[in-house]
Amino acid sequence: MGASRPETTRRPWRLWVLFGVCSLLSACSAPASLYATKPALELQWPPHPVVERIVWVKSIADYRDLGIATGGWKRVLELLTGTGKEQIVRPHGVLFDAGERLIVADPGAGVVHCMDVKAGRYHAIGREPGKRFVTPIGVTEDEEGLLYITDSGAATVYVYDLEQKTLKPFLRGSFLRPTGIAYSKFDGLIYIVDALGNQVVAVDRQGREKKRFGAFGDAQDQFNRPTDIAIDRLGRIYITDPLNYRIKVLSSKGELLRQFGSAGDQPGSLEKPKGLALDSEGHIYVADALMDLVQIFDDSGNLLLYFGGNGTADGKFWMPSGLFIDQNDFIFVADTYNRRIQVFRYQSATRAEKGGGGTGSAPAPSTR
Repeated sequence: MGASRPETTRRPWRLWVLFGVCSLLSACSAPASLYATKPALELQWPPHPVVERIVWVKSIADYRDLGIATGGWKRVLELLTGTGKEQIVRPHGVLFDAGERLIVADPGAGVVHCMDVKAGRYHAIGREPGKRFVTPIGVTEDEEGLLYITDSGAATVYVYDLEQKTLKPFLRGSFLRPTGIAYSKFDGLIYIVDALGNQVVAVDRQGREKKRFGAFGDAQDQFNRPTDIAIDRLGRIYITDPLNYRIKVLSSKGELLRQFGSAGDQPGSLEKPKGLALDSEGHIYVADALMDLVQIFDDSGNLLLYFGGNGTADGKFWMPSGLFIDQNDFIFVADTYNRRIQVFRYQSATRAEKGGGGTGSAPAPSTR
């Protein structure tokens, strides 16, 4: 047998290969803004040839789908070992803030994913020893960049500082099962849905209770396992009341203004309403987990449009839950059992006329 190659000649070769891989990875461009993503116009609602009102943008199963990658040596280790990919497991609460950070409460993984698109960084909130969630469900953000996270399994609301990366309990003992949560710019309060308590509690940023309303039942001022919440710029409160098959609209004081919805398994009715959000024109979006649809209603509860349907393809859902619509009318849907966040965009008539996507003409959905 021939003599083996000396170690001194083998090691430099391996190092040069490893160096080349690192150089290639480090040369990758920074993640692009989500707002620069060109919508896939072939996925639109209503379908062609009618002018689109909802267009599909992209699907996100982990931070890499946003162009975020880890540092050179860590990326090499991940390639060699197959580790490091933080998959979304069972998403619920979702938001996309003004700093272009996608925040996803993931009870399946027991963490809150933080995907910073601008900075090109990812981290999992609640992964640290001694700071783990039981069942993180809802998430909202105030004007100072603080996140408030409901943990229904721990009956606790946490606060997380995005800059300092510190997590601590914010409220304990005030709820049976906190789920939906929303910060109101109208009055500076944080509104928390207590699903088992059939109530909504509003507190200030010091955790002091300011309002509490609701009780169990099917009367106008009662709830049956409320789950999600949204608040508009005028302080009006929108709440899903799933076992009463209704959406309730309350004043900032908690007084019932109106409600809509009825039991059924056809678009326009509500089978299992969960996520709730409003676009820039005041249309009300409701994610129905059993119909696998997102339905869009006007202020009076009239159905305008729906999109989705059961399936695993882009634009389809499997038990959608959380909803969030940002200031640019990008729609983020927690597609729970497909283990992903799907992003869509509402195309207003004005945006379509300016070349925001699509051609043709059709009346826009009714506005308030």
